[in-house]
Parts: sequence; C-alpha cells; structure tokens
Amino acid sequence: MKSQVLLVNDKDEVIGYDSIENSHSGRGKHHRAFVTALFDAQNRVLLQKRKHRLFDGLWDLTAISHPLHVNGRDETYQQASDRALKKEVGIGHVEVAKVGAFNYFAKDGKNCENEYCAILTGVYTGKFKPNPKEVYEARWVKYDDFLQDASRSPSKYTPWAQETVKIFKKEKKPSKFLIELEMFSRHFGDYSKKYFARKKLLVKKYPDLIAKFYQVLEDFGSGGKAMRPFLVYLGYRVGGVRPRDSIVSLQHDMKVLPICLAVELLHNFLLIHDDIIDNSDVRRAKPTIHKKLGKIDVHYGVSQAIVIADIAAFEAIQLINQSSLSLKSKAEVLELVTGVILETAYGEILDIEYAHKRPGISKVWLVTELKTAKYSFVGPLKLGALLAGAKKSQLVALEQYGLELGKAFQIQDDILGVFGNEKILGKSTLSDMREGKNTLLFYKAREKTSSAQRRILDKVWGDPRSSKGDLDKVKEIMQNTGALDWCKKQMVDLVRDAKKSVDRISKDKVMHEILIKCADFVIYREK
Repeated sequence: MKSQVLLVNDKDEVIGYDSIENSHSGRGKHHRAFVTALFDAQNRVLLQKRKHRLFDGLWDLTAISHPLHVNGRDETYQQASDRALKKEVGIGHVEVAKVGAFNYFAKDGKNCENEYCAILTGVYTGKFKPNPKEVYEARWVKYDDFLQDASRSPSKYTPWAQETVKIFKKEKKPSKFLIELEMFSRHFGDYSKKYFARKKLLVKKYPDLIAKFYQVLEDFGSGGKAMRPFLVYLGYRVGGVRPRDSIVSLQHDMKVLPICLAVELLHNFLLIHDDIIDNSDVRRAKPTIHKKLGKIDVHYGVSQAIVIADIAAFEAIQLINQSSLSLKSKAEVLELVTGVILETAYGEILDIEYAHKRPGISKVWLVTELKTAKYSFVGPLKLGALLAGAKKSQLVALEQYGLELGKAFQIQDDILGVFGNEKILGKSTLSDMREGKNTLLFYKAREKTSSAQRRILDKVWGDPRSSKGDLDKVKEIMQNTGALDWCKKQMVDLVRDAKKSVDRISKDKVMHEILIKCADFVIYREK
C-alpha cells in the first residue's frame, strides 16, 4: 500500500489521510511533520544543507520528514525520526523527545508546506554519513553560533528551521539527563564490547560452542536501554563524582564500570529465565534465546538458555569479585546485590502464583515493588551511591525516590504491554493478555467493569489462544471503565512523590535537574 501523510488540525489531532503530492500542492492540506535536531555533549547541533524540491540548498536541522500512514498504521514520531535519520544522514536509532511544535504555511510556486511541525531533540555523539541523494553536506555547529546565524541571516535556512529557532531561543533543547544517558551508554557500550571480546578469547581452549554462547549472550544484551547500569552510575554521581568530571573520568573509572556491567548481566540472567517462564517468543525485537536455540528441539533450547543465563549470573559475581574495590566494599556490594536478586525471585514466585488467581490490589502492588521497583531502581541507585561513599541520609532518600519511580515504571510497562507499538516495544502486545499477568491495569479494569465486561476479561485474559481481536475488546474495556486513566493518574502521582525526594538526595543543581528529568523519562517513554 502506498504511504500517506496524516492530516491533522492545529492541535495535532488526526482527521484523515492523503497523498504527499496532494498535501503539498496549491494551498495544500494541513498535515503532520517534524524536525529532528541532534545535539552532542559539546552543545553542538548537527546541521545539513538540504536537497529539496521546494527549498533546495538551504541549511536545515539534522533530519525532517512526515510520520506516515502505511498498511493501516500510523508511524509514531520516534519511528519516523529513526527512518529520516537513517535515510538522510546514516544514523541509526536515537531516542528523541518532543520539545515543542508550530503550525506554519510556506509557499513556493505551485507547491507549499502546510504543516503542524513537531520539534524532536536527541543526543548523539557518533559518526554520520550524509546521503548524497538527500543532502549536499552536514556538519556540527556550535548551538549559540547556529542561533545567531539563523537570526541574522534567516534566508539561509528552511522556513521550518527558522520557526524552530524561535522555539529554541526559549531553551528548548535536550535535557542534561538525556546528554548524560547518551554519554554513559556509549562508554558503557564500549566497555561491554571489550569485556565480551576478552571473554571469547579466554574460552578458546574449550569447544567453539562455549564462545558461541558468549556471543549469544552479548547479542541478547544489545539493543536494551541499559537503564539499570545507568542508574548505578547515577547513584555514583549522587555519592560524590563531580558533574564536570563525570564523563571524562568514566571511561577510565574501573571502580564503577565493572559493577555497572555486573548489574546488566544480572538483568539479562533474569530476563532469559523470565522469557522461559512466560514462554515469550520475542525480546528486544529479536527471538528469545530459548526460542532461537530451540528451533530443532524445544527442550534443548530451554536447557541451553537456562545455562547461558546462569553463566551471566556467574560472570556478574566474578566481575564484582575481581573489581578494584576493597574487600569491605566487595562484601557490601555482594550483600546488596544478592538481597535485591532474592527479593526479585520472591516477586517472580508470587507473579507466577497469582497468574492462576485473582489477588487483591495490595498483593499486586507487592509484586510490583519486589519485581520492579527494588530490582530496577532502588538496588542500582543505592549500589552506585554505596560505591561513592554516599551519606546515610542520601541512601534513604534514594530508596524512597527509587520505590516511587519503580512503581511508576511498572505501570507504564503494563500500559505499553497492551496499548504500545510492537515495533518500538520489540515484543508482542498479546503477551500480557495471553500470560494472564495480574497488572494494576487489568486489576482496575476488572474492578470497574460490568458483569458482562468482566466475563469478556475473564475469558480472554490468561488464554494463550487469545487474539488481536480479543485485545481490541480488552483495550476498549480498559478505556471505557476509566482503568487506563486511573493508572495514568497513579503514574503522575508516583513521579510527583519521587521528585519530592530529590532535594534530600542532592543539592547540586545539575544533579537535581538530571534526577527530575529521569523521573519524567519513566512515564513518557515508548518502550
């Protein structure tokens, strides 16, 4: 099917679809568009000189395009941005955030631009490769120089770039949190690659299958958000690493990076087991390990996946043991890590048990706290802070901050598990329904339903044969009963309460901003 653009009103509400040609000819039809501006750690913005049928040879932001309607689906801004970045400047996935928008009309002969244009920003520090079919040239430019030049010589820039500059002057650019997350991810990714390369060399004395399974483990970990290792680093920052030194020192800091990788390996250990328990086919848009290895024999795939997960856990322990920490610190780290993993296991036990029952809301909250809040937030944050010698009062405040955020994170996970976009999630939205997950979203929907609606929920929720059609019915019930709105309000309230702890965690202004934006990231993410 040929792609179409999304026709929208001035509030970005979709009112129809039409071809790209019709939407740009004559007076055009008001449609959705976007600009993506990528920044680096030196506060530079990546600009390109655009090849364009209307505004050829003008300077522009990193990438522009329209979210498209293809095969009955509307692209999200994130999907459209990734597509445009790859096509125009050869850059892969970059997490972007919408920081503003404007409506505008620009005429050029028989053609025009008649658009609602969203402004998306992200952080990127890697290489780029301009596509000669799309771009004359591209370069990094100091942000302040760009603003000044666009203001003095607007005719050098596309109309949408000129409009974007007006909004950028109001300080609409990537938050310090996103910059910190991007920089950490790159250093951590490099460290992880070197670690696995070294491990594969060390196991060469064994049959090739062993090195192959280390590659399987490395591949499984790629494509994730590395959020838990980042939270270890964030806790480390809270405990005393100065903001101005953090990025420079991180690549040489052999105190925190091994612990960050240990946490990520433990995360993968738990995910592999969780995929087996849930009988999941896909994780991070790739086949789960037990499915990948079980194409010939199911039992073989499950057995080898369990062992690969166990290797991840043993490697994590070894990383901690072989780190440069003192014996006392190693003991403290191991005690905290094992305590968190044990509570995660308790949460998994209850989650499995409750899939066959209808637990009360207090039990659903308990699973959320054990399986997500403590494991994904409290543990990593406290671990990093412990490494940096944080004060007891900071550890207490971090625990409260992490508990609230972890609960909000899980609610958003539950919502995305039903209402999310599968291409972004990297897994099926049928999973939670087919597994009969006792999420807060499901609990509230069932609590608020009529008897007829409850019969529908009870029939399809937990049925491994339930279909897309059943999911549509579930979505309708969750929306109509107010369960979805209730969950969204719970998230907002939890994030608000988490932010109240920030003043007790750190007085540093930069750290304060990062912690606040981290809290917002939890509920505005798309995967």
